[in-house]
Amino acid sequence: MLSHIYKKEMIDALRDRKTLLLTILVPMITMLGLVFFYESMLSDKGEQYTLAVGHSLPSALESKLNAIDEISVKTFAKPEEAVDDGKADVYLNVPKEFDSYVNSMTPFKIDVYGNSIDQGSSNAMQLVQSALDQYKNEIVQERLTNKHIDQSVIQPFTIQQKEADEEKGASAIMISAILPMLILTSIVSGAMPIALDIMAGEKDRKSIEALLLTPVSRNKVLVGKWLAVSTFGVASGVLALVFLILSTVLFTENLKTAFQLGDHMWSVIGASALIIVLSALLISAMELFISIISSSVKEAQSYMSLVVFLPIFPMFFILSKAPNQFDLSYFLIPFLNLHALFKQLLFGMVEPAAILYTSGTIAVLIAIFFLLARACFLKDKWVLPK
Repeated sequence: MLSHIYKKEMIDALRDRKTLLLTILVPMITMLGLVFFYESMLSDKGEQYTLAVGHSLPSALESKLNAIDEISVKTFAKPEEAVDDGKADVYLNVPKEFDSYVNSMTPFKIDVYGNSIDQGSSNAMQLVQSALDQYKNEIVQERLTNKHIDQSVIQPFTIQQKEADEEKGASAIMISAILPMLILTSIVSGAMPIALDIMAGEKDRKSIEALLLTPVSRNKVLVGKWLAVSTFGVASGVLALVFLILSTVLFTENLKTAFQLGDHMWSVIGASALIIVLSALLISAMELFISIISSSVKEAQSYMSLVVFLPIFPMFFILSKAPNQFDLSYFLIPFLNLHALFKQLLFGMVEPAAILYTSGTIAVLIAIFFLLARACFLKDKWVLPK
């Protein structure tokens, strides 16, 4: 009888276009939009910044600035106001006596005026500052050469910064931040329509009494409904993951390096599948419990809004942490453990203890919410329409 209940709920759900829309189409569009958005954040191509000057620059300095593809030098009558009005990104104030000061070795000041709050202006200021530092070093080297002084006198050592994970870098950090959030929100949105309709909707339609009058036990009815909701949750989570990977690999240049997992690929896929299934079972139990205690779909929707935010908040607590900084306590905190585990998996870290702790925590929560839903479902005051 359990299979009949499950099939009935699945058929009813598949007839609803809204369910299919939220389960398949919305996650796909969301994934594609976010993939292109984060790819544009990592890409340094196409950005152009206007450098305002009040007069013509010395030829040597101007050639340095013109060598920067992103910088376009433009003369303004009032360059400082041009930056304030948004007509330019940065203003370079170079004294007209620049060449004479350099030739006479007279110290002088160059002002770089911009707005560090604005991302474009901040980027332009960094580019200009880098060009000025490079030109300044060339002047110093020329002076040392003229005085027959070895350059190593003022440069005893060089600094070379290396990324701990050079192959992935920023792309893995970006994907590890958004992947668990997107998968979990997809599970929530995919399971929500059927969870709302399967109990609160039947109360509104007053069709729940007919189902309860059948010889099928309430426990089997509840399990059948829960499995139907979970199926849509799993489908949404898997589709979100697959579509995110495909869109990232096929349509991006920077983000796709995050999925270069090497020898750990199948372990990561297996762990991800396990977490998606367990997360779907948990979220479905939570949403089904809310649907049972709600007297109408409208009331259930107001409670469901709290569930939507659960996958989002943990992201901000681990965003600045490296995957090797998580101790086992992180994997005992609900939803935070999912973010931490996915972050480790994307960096190729497959820790059996972390997977076990996360799975155990989710399993305990599944049992708690299912037992709560069962306790309410067995009582007529929660099930029958008011």
